[in-house]
Amino acid sequence: MEVTLSEFVLCVLLVSLGLVGLFTLVSRVSRRGVELRAIRHRIICRLCLHPFEDHSSERTPTCPACGALNERGRDRRLG
Repeated sequence: MEVTLSEFVLCVLLVSLGLVGLFTLVSRVSRRGVELRAIRHRIICRLCLHPFEDHSSERTPTCPACGALNERGRDRRLG
């Protein structure tokens, strides 16, 4: 089986393009997981709107700015 130079170059380019696409997909999926884990600990105070991170396991973390109790999982978006 003989392969011409143009066929060989085309195959190499297609394989390279496929690998770049695969690495891009893997990178985006892993980055999304990191962002979701970071958002899980981010809390915005319901009273003073102070954003803070709480890594403890308690259900109602206290705001460091005003001392208000905040429910975990009830995130308010700013903007």
